[in-house]
Amino acid sequence: MKKTDWTKEIPQGAFISKTPTYKVGEYFNLFKKDSACGMNYYLFDPTEHGFEKGKTYPVLIFLHGYTNALEGDVCINYAGAEFFATEKYQQALGGAYILVPLANEKRNEEGEVVDSWSEDYQIPLYNLICDFIKSHADANGGVSKKLLWGNSAGASMVYLMGQKYPDFFNILIPVGSDDIPSDSVIDQWDENNVHLFLAMGKRDEFNDYEGAVVPRLPRLEKMKNSFIFTPDWVYNGDKGIASINFGKEMGQHCLVNPMACNLMFDDGSCMDSRLPRGLTDWINYALTDHPYIEKTPVLETERLILRPIKFTDLEAVYKWCGDEKTAKFMLFSKYKSTADGVDWVNSMYTNADDLDYGFVWKETGEMIGSGGIYHSHHPETEVWSIGYDIRSDMWGKGITTEAMEKILEYARSSRDVKEIAGTFAVDNIGSRRVMEKLGMTYLEDTEYTKWDGSATFKAQTFHRRFEC
Repeated sequence: MKKTDWTKEIPQGAFISKTPTYKVGEYFNLFKKDSACGMNYYLFDPTEHGFEKGKTYPVLIFLHGYTNALEGDVCINYAGAEFFATEKYQQALGGAYILVPLANEKRNEEGEVVDSWSEDYQIPLYNLICDFIKSHADANGGVSKKLLWGNSAGASMVYLMGQKYPDFFNILIPVGSDDIPSDSVIDQWDENNVHLFLAMGKRDEFNDYEGAVVPRLPRLEKMKNSFIFTPDWVYNGDKGIASINFGKEMGQHCLVNPMACNLMFDDGSCMDSRLPRGLTDWINYALTDHPYIEKTPVLETERLILRPIKFTDLEAVYKWCGDEKTAKFMLFSKYKSTADGVDWVNSMYTNADDLDYGFVWKETGEMIGSGGIYHSHHPETEVWSIGYDIRSDMWGKGITTEAMEKILEYARSSRDVKEIAGTFAVDNIGSRRVMEKLGMTYLEDTEYTKWDGSATFKAQTFHRRFEC
C-alpha cells in the first residue's frame, strides 16, 4: 500500500465524499443463493423477472474483493453486482444472468483471512461457472456470452481466469488491479475477440499505476477491443472525491462503487465523456455481435486509413455528426452530444450486405468522416446504396471521393456489386460532385425527409451500372 497523502493534491474547489450516495442492500432480495463445486454463490435469473424463457442471455460473473465473502449478502454489492439486477440495468442489457461466486474465505487462529482468491481457484471457479450455466441457464435457452468482472483481488482473479481460459470469456472487466498479463496472453485475447475494460484509479492506494500499468498501456491500447478507464480521481455520485476508510485509506481503490453506478453521477451527467450514457452502453456494445468488423479489412489511400468504426470512436463521430454544416442535408439531425451516436455505432457491422468505413486522416490520426455501400437498403434488387459524411472543415480536399473510390474498388472485388445509387439534396453541390467523380449519372428527381421530420429536400438520384 502506498503511503501518500493524496488529500493534499485534490483540485481546487473539490471536496471529499466519505460514503457512496446509493443505498446498499436495496436489491439483495432479487438474488438467490446456491452452491456447487464446493463453493457458494448468489444468482439472478432474468427469466424470473419478466424476461422471456427459451432465449439465450449473457451471464455476468462478479468476483468480490479480499475478505468480502465474509460479509454475507453485502458481498453482492461489494462485488459490483447489485444494481445489474435492477430493471433499469436489465433493460439496458436486454436481460442477463448474474452469478456472484464466493471464495471459501475464513479466518485462521491468528484472525487472518485465508483461502481467498488465488490460482488454486482457477479450475473450481471454471467448473462452478459451467455448472451454473448447465443447471440454471440451459433449461431456459442457454447463455450467449460470458462477462467476467472482478473487484480488487477479484480483478486479479479476472486476469488469472482470462489467462488460463483465453477462449472461454468474451468480456473481461478488472477493476482495481495492476496484475496485467503478458503480451502473449493479450495476443490470445485478440485472437478470440475478447473485449477488455480496464478500470483503475491513477492514485489507487494498493496498486502501482505508474510502475505497473503505464508501461503496459501501449499494448493494451492496441488491442482489437479495449477500453482503458484510468481516472485521475475516483468520484462518488455526489461528485465528491471518494475517501473510504476501513482502517486504511482506500477511497481511490474503491473504483467499483462508481463502476457499479454505471459511471454516472447522481445528477445524470457522465464520469467519462466517452461513455455519455454510462458503462452499460459499452457492455451492450461488447455483448453485441459485430462479425463483419473482423471480416472488414483496413484499406489505405494516399491520405487516408479506412477502417471499421468502433465504440471508442464516439467522440470523433460526434465531431462530424454534431457539425451543423455536415448534418444539414443528412437524414439524421445534428447530434447534440456523443450520446446520440451510441445506437448507430452499436448497430454497425451486423449486416453482411453492408460496408461501413471510418475515414482516418493520416496527417493527424483523426477520424474525420465515414462512408460505405449498403445492399440492405434495397435487398430485393441488385442496387447498392452509397452514403458518406465528413467534417465541414475537411471539405474541398477531395477526401470523400478518394475514400469512396477505394471502398468501391474493394466492394467490387469482394461483393457482387452490379449497380450503385445515391441520393442528394439538389442544394448539396458537394455531394453531387462526389457522385459525378465516381462515374455516376442522373437517374431521377425525388425528395427525402429527415428522420425527425424537421426538413424535406428536393433531391436527385444518381446511379452507375458496372460492366461485367
